[in-house]
Amino acid sequence: MLVRSAPFPKTLDSIQALRAIAALLVTLFHLYIKMGQIHIPPSVFGYFKAGFGGVDLFFVISGFVITHTNASKIATPRYLLPYFKKRLVRIYAIYWLVFLLASVGLLGLHAFAPSLQWIAYSFEPFTTLKALFLVPAHESILPVTWTLSYELYFYILFGLMILSPFLLIIPALVLAATVLSGLARWTGLALFPEFPFHDFLFSPFNLEFCFGVVGYLALRRYRFSIPPVLTVVALLVFFLAGNFIDPADTWLRIGGLGLPALVLLLSLVNLELSGRFQYPDWVLKLGDASYLLYLIHIPVIMVVTHILLMKHHSELVILGNVVVLVGMSWFSWQLHRWVEKPVLNWIYAYRYRIFGFSYRAVVLAQLRVRIPKQSDDHKMISH
Repeated sequence: MLVRSAPFPKTLDSIQALRAIAALLVTLFHLYIKMGQIHIPPSVFGYFKAGFGGVDLFFVISGFVITHTNASKIATPRYLLPYFKKRLVRIYAIYWLVFLLASVGLLGLHAFAPSLQWIAYSFEPFTTLKALFLVPAHESILPVTWTLSYELYFYILFGLMILSPFLLIIPALVLAATVLSGLARWTGLALFPEFPFHDFLFSPFNLEFCFGVVGYLALRRYRFSIPPVLTVVALLVFFLAGNFIDPADTWLRIGGLGLPALVLLLSLVNLELSGRFQYPDWVLKLGDASYLLYLIHIPVIMVVTHILLMKHHSELVILGNVVVLVGMSWFSWQLHRWVEKPVLNWIYAYRYRIFGFSYRAVVLAQLRVRIPKQSDDHKMISH
């Protein structure tokens, strides 16, 4: 194993490709579930029973990317506010827009076509506020957003290290408590009492973020290769485990899905760094649009399927959803290109102001240092 001397690229096409794969896996998994609910043979979708592992892949990617874009900012407090600005804007800006449009659509269906509603949602104020701010265990009209709560949690833990290296003790304690909590579940021993949000704070998913962090640090420092046979084995384990693991069994997901996802990520990034592989342009575009595809696919699948069933075209449900999947992918790219990207660029360029005070001015006054220009590392920000 050699120390890596060449500069590490700022952006990696492999990450975009993996995002595209993860979003497609989750979408195909929900298609598989929907076909089962309406008693239609899942056909080709049956091969994607393991598609829920796309979430585990997303978490590993997030750990890798957040370290890639922010490792140099650790122990540099002046970067804390810009860091949180980019992370929060990346999550909330488009989520709130999609949530608003989905709310209008769901209320319209409730009024004029109740049978087409993809979810029963009360819009009770407190419940809606929890969903808007992605509070852990929230209920949302976009069912996939529970994963975004974990993303925000990881961003906060990483942000502590930017504030001070001494605060590394907090993520370390969370990781230790996560492992101890898992051991307690497996052995039946009560190592410490549970409390509200215990399962969230000490979720096994914390380990998948750590896999991504460790993977980046290893690739950044060392040059090593992963045998192709190991990559194939990881791929087989990923899909086989996904077919036998209950999605609710998060600890089994760590070994059966999280670790293989890490191996696949390292393999693809290594191939890219060696210059031996390039990705088709459409894959990279789908990677750019993966967040939008991830957010919108359940409402679209549900409504389209219900329309076809109402029109007594059950024989067209599978074909119709394949067409819809292609259309959603294209539409997500268009939304990314014409809405998401311009909105994010505008917000990133805008100096946050609260009650008339600029964040930049506040940090400058407190630290008495020159604030460098904002970088464009938002291109690598994870979902």
